[in-house]
This record gives sequence, C-alpha cells and structure tokens, in this order.
Amino acid sequence: MELQTKIYGNALNQIVELGPISLMRLFKYFSDFKSAWDAGAKDYASAGLSSKQISAVIAAKARLSPEHSWQQMERAKINMLVAGEKDYPSLLLETAAPPPILYVRGDVKILNRLALAVVGTRKMSLYGKRAAQEIVAGLVVNNISIVSGLAYGIDAEALITTLNNQGRPIAVLASPIDNPSISPRVNYNLAQKIIESGCLVSEYPLGAAVQKQNFPIRNRIIAGLSAGTLVIEADIESGALITAKYALDQNRDVFAIPGSIFSPVSRGTNELIKQGAKLVGSSFDIIEALNLDAVAETAATLSLEETEDERFVIEYLSHEPTHIDDLIRRVNRQTGKVNAILTVLEMKGRIKNLGGGNYVKLR
Repeated sequence: MELQTKIYGNALNQIVELGPISLMRLFKYFSDFKSAWDAGAKDYASAGLSSKQISAVIAAKARLSPEHSWQQMERAKINMLVAGEKDYPSLLLETAAPPPILYVRGDVKILNRLALAVVGTRKMSLYGKRAAQEIVAGLVVNNISIVSGLAYGIDAEALITTLNNQGRPIAVLASPIDNPSISPRVNYNLAQKIIESGCLVSEYPLGAAVQKQNFPIRNRIIAGLSAGTLVIEADIESGALITAKYALDQNRDVFAIPGSIFSPVSRGTNELIKQGAKLVGSSFDIIEALNLDAVAETAATLSLEETEDERFVIEYLSHEPTHIDDLIRRVNRQTGKVNAILTVLEMKGRIKNLGGGNYVKLR
C-alpha cells in the first residue's frame, strides 16, 4: 500500500463525522485516500457523503496537517493497515462493516493467524477465572491466538493466560493505542506485555476521545478477527453478548461456558446456550467444533490440583450415579456452590454428568 494513501487516510480518519462506513465509501470511490483528500465538494457528494459530512471534511482539511499527524504516529511506533493490503486481516475484511483503517502496535502478522475471541464480564467470579485459565491454556497450546478487549475481568484474564502459556494475544481497544491513551489504565502494564508477544489493535486515530459508544462498536472487530467467540461469564446485558451477536451475524461459531442458575454472571451464558450456542466443557470442544486436529494436550486442567472444596465433593462421589440433591445433602454446602464445583470438576475430566442430575467419578 502506497505511503501517501496511508498518510491521508489517517488524516481523514481524524474527522469524527466520517464513520467507518463513510470512510470506506470514500476509499472505494476514489481508489485511494490521497485522491479523496484532494477532492472537492461535488466529488464528495457523488461519493455519497451528506452535506454535513462534506462541510466537516472541507473544514478539517483547512486545519489538519496529514504529514504532521503521520509523524506523530511514527513516533508512537504505531503501524497502520488499510483494507485490502497484504497484512490486513482477511477474516475481518469478510464482515459487513470492516474498518477501512486499523492501527496496530506489535506483530501485525498474527492478525491473519487462526484466532478465537474470548470475552466475558468484568465482575469475574473465581469459577469464571479458573474456566478462563483452563480453556484458554488448552487453546493456546494448540496454536490458537486469543482475541479480547483489555477490560479487567474475563477479558484481561484470557490475555494474561495467553501470555503465561507463550501464546499470541490480540487486544482490541476502544481507544487510540499510544501509551497515554491506553484504557483502562489499570491494564497498562498488561498492554505493554501484549505488544511484546502479540499486538494491540484499534480503529481510532491518535487524539480520538474515548466514548461510551466506542465499546460496543469495537466488539465487531473482536468478533471479526476470530473464527469463533467464546463467552465465559456474562449477565443478560453484558457487552460480551454484543460480541456474540456480531459473531452470529458473521456466521461464526459462538461458544459458552455453562454456569450456576443462581449466578447473575451466568445468566447471559446460559441464555446463549438455550439459544443454540455450543456448550463448552473443555478446549477440545472448541477445537472439535472448528474441525481442527489437536496437536497438544487440550485439557490444560489436568496439570492443576483440585481445591480443598473440590476434593471434598469428590469424596462423596463414586463410580455409581449420585443424584445432585443427595450430594448437596451429604456435603452440606449451598446449591450454587456445589453446582459450580461440579462444573469445574467435569471440565477437569474428574467427573461425568450422566444427565438427570446424576454424576459419577471418573478417576
């Protein structure tokens, strides 16, 4: 891609009145962003811009310096990809509204590797944290990159686990990706580690304001970069469900981790499963659904020791079926807690759910 079209594309992308659809319309009409920048009002109208957008573009051209803006990008060590060039992610280009411009810090090459989106609630439970660690580890050892937002909770845990297992994390931000703009700030150090092993991605140029509506819009990129989306914990109104909807709209697989019916952060995932999302108990379930051959041990959980509560529950199970009601009475624990422990033990391959509320010990 010619440098001139990148320089002027970056400048046009700083005009807030031009969203990704209008920017893509200009790119297709003029064939390159330099020609789009040099055009006049009549040409903009022919390209499909509204009168308000035309006025905004003309005003912006009088105050913006494309070359100066580009130099700022270079100083921040930010790469820019334009739709259609070699390193632009091919899966994202297949979506309904791909961003015409992507800003990247880190290794742009991994954007065309097989990846899975892993998203979920900020209010992560211990169960959700362990599920994220175990499922993501199994995916990473099978050479699947992980895509997520940088939010604390499930998103951050998925990216941390990817790093801990020498994987290639991709964090998609709803803000610019220069150091002062990285949001949330609590995950600034995590972002720096991601740049070393994977990459940060955003469609927002330097100087763009972080607005609330950026986050659901950003989620289409998370889903678009990925062969499928896994939701680990999410309430009914969670932004993670927006990502799942984008995945469905793009004919990508949606996976969900089941959770306790008493847990607010499992209401969204349980509802996804009711609506047809694939229930996931291990990374192998995802690998199988994507028609991949496992190249390494997918049950990363096998290397993890059981907790004291898990060992306590296992003692009351045998190779003969035990009904959950009987188990709850025996262990004298809250129903929700027992349900969560049983789900984790099943993911670890320690027990099996026979259906009808009956469980057996496997090993």
